[in-house]
Amino acid sequence: MEKERVDSWYTNFSMRFNISRTPTTSVKQMTPRQALLIMPIFAVVGIALTIFWGIPTARNAMESKNWSLAEGRITISDVSENYDSNNGGITYTAKVAYEYTVNGVPYAGSTVTFGDYGSSDPAHASGIVSRYPVGKTVQVYYDQENPKTSVLEAGTRWSSFVGIGAGLLFSIVGILGFVIALRKVRKKVEPQVLS
Repeated sequence: MEKERVDSWYTNFSMRFNISRTPTTSVKQMTPRQALLIMPIFAVVGIALTIFWGIPTARNAMESKNWSLAEGRITISDVSENYDSNNGGITYTAKVAYEYTVNGVPYAGSTVTFGDYGSSDPAHASGIVSRYPVGKTVQVYYDQENPKTSVLEAGTRWSSFVGIGAGLLFSIVGILGFVIALRKVRKKVEPQVLS
């Protein structure tokens, strides 16, 4: 019973990612041998996303509540429209920049929150821009050990952990895809060895 459930799950997963047992002329199909080459790339990309984007963003978000404050001034505040050719939609992003001084040294920053994101809804970006009009005096949280790292809104939000989630997802897909492909390649080779 347990083996049937596991086999069913593997079959369902491999069908979703078009991992077939036999080579085909269809461009959409991926053979198990191809998957053995491609799936580790997914895993490596996932690990890299987690290490170089996800963890630093989440760590900065969590630590920023304890950072020092400096007075700053908003220098740029605008909604940016980016056309997405993949789905034909527009993504709206708040572009906010500010300057501040720490121990007489001037710095510039552009992070409103750790985990800033664009949205197809312009209200999100417009809301940020309306909170930070050009010329407004603001409190800037900055890292005492690295004052060029700063943020206007300290603390974590759900978006602070997107990098970790994306990295883990890529890693899991890569590892599971590799295991499934390896299992299929071994199944194909075993009967030939026994003959």
